[in-house]
Amino acid sequence: MNLVSPQADEYEVVRRALLRSTSVGVDSANVFIERRRKVAVRFADSRIVDLAVSRRAGSCARWISSRDSRYRAVDSIDPSTVALCVGGDSTQLTRLPTSGTAGGAIETAEDVKKLVGELDRAARDTDSRVRQVLVDAEWQEQLVVVVTLDGIVAEKRHLRYLTVRVVAGEGCRVAAGFYTPASSDPSSGLDPVQIGREAARRAVTSLAGWPVPPRRMPVVVGPGRGMVLIHEACCHPLEADEISRGSIYAGCLGQRIAAPGVSIVDDPLVPTGVGTYQWDDEGTPASATIMVEDGILRSYLTDAATAVQLGVRKTSNGRREGFLDIPIPRMSNTCVRPGDLDPEQIIANTTSGLYAQHVGGGEVVEATGDFAFRVLNGFLIEDGKLADPVQETTVQGNGTEVLLGIDAVGNDVRLGAAKCGKFSALVPVGVQGPTLRIRSLLVGGTGE
Repeated sequence: MNLVSPQADEYEVVRRALLRSTSVGVDSANVFIERRRKVAVRFADSRIVDLAVSRRAGSCARWISSRDSRYRAVDSIDPSTVALCVGGDSTQLTRLPTSGTAGGAIETAEDVKKLVGELDRAARDTDSRVRQVLVDAEWQEQLVVVVTLDGIVAEKRHLRYLTVRVVAGEGCRVAAGFYTPASSDPSSGLDPVQIGREAARRAVTSLAGWPVPPRRMPVVVGPGRGMVLIHEACCHPLEADEISRGSIYAGCLGQRIAAPGVSIVDDPLVPTGVGTYQWDDEGTPASATIMVEDGILRSYLTDAATAVQLGVRKTSNGRREGFLDIPIPRMSNTCVRPGDLDPEQIIANTTSGLYAQHVGGGEVVEATGDFAFRVLNGFLIEDGKLADPVQETTVQGNGTEVLLGIDAVGNDVRLGAAKCGKFSALVPVGVQGPTLRIRSLLVGGTGE
């Protein structure tokens, strides 16, 4: 699946066209050029049930001012064709003939098939109660060139993402274990035996799960993937387009929005994080942005358009799913900074509550911060110890309630992965952080 590394120099003709096409009053302009190859495998019943290998290539140009923005797209990466699209009259067609894309064998398809097969065997060998292993695997390589008025940058990005669901059964009881290992480093490797065993362990453990009657209780969120709760409920309202639409954190820069000791950073430079990149999709150099520092709101996350609109600095968070999508402010790797507490100490100091190991999908209302999320592979906490596992349940509350209610921060940082959807555009995001305890959330039921 190797593609030729992107060559920035050949797109100098595009930069010259961009300069000619940029009129007075335009605050910024850029051209995003991508080539993408993807292998997607769906595995069930110990066999491959779907295998798709896809390629796509295209470019788009955007001009941004304080009044509006203009956008053109073309399904070509040929420099002269892209330059024509950028510099052509607005009445011209913006869809031009597709140029050739890189060819070559898709060796990765066989690699993915082998990996999921080993994962399946490892899960089934772990326990005889494992009934089914379901895996969605995505291997992707993306070549990106971004042309700006000031220069040209190029980057090769990788994604290795597994969504694993193991179903276990005993008698009439059925339970599932979920696991989403992923990496942006193709050389880091994903161990199929470890992944299969861990997903099977979670499923078998959940067989003994009990339902949780709706009630408020402390919630201890596990490290890594558990940070999805912070990402979704607390940080989406800090994206600048949400601020412009009236987010609960609009006008709150410099104010306390979280408990002392809580610091949250968006960092696109985390090694192996699935939200990692060297430049965002508008050509802004990647750098960490401190959103919350010791409980104080320090920065929103912006792209070029919202930075102009709000009159704040541009952070490196202009992201898009592909060349046909307009970039918008998106998180990269959401990182909660560690505290100094041992995670076992946090649980030991919790008389009763819920331990949430894997936080799954749900809903959040950015304007209010209200949310509801699924908890998979959770446990009750009784007398300071992990007790019975619980059946899949929900946690509900408000993002401000979460941030101000964090009363314990562990020292056990881990890195997890998730897929984040916004306005129908799906991007991979990293979630990194330690064990956290939230003073009180509604657990179980519908909240009605």
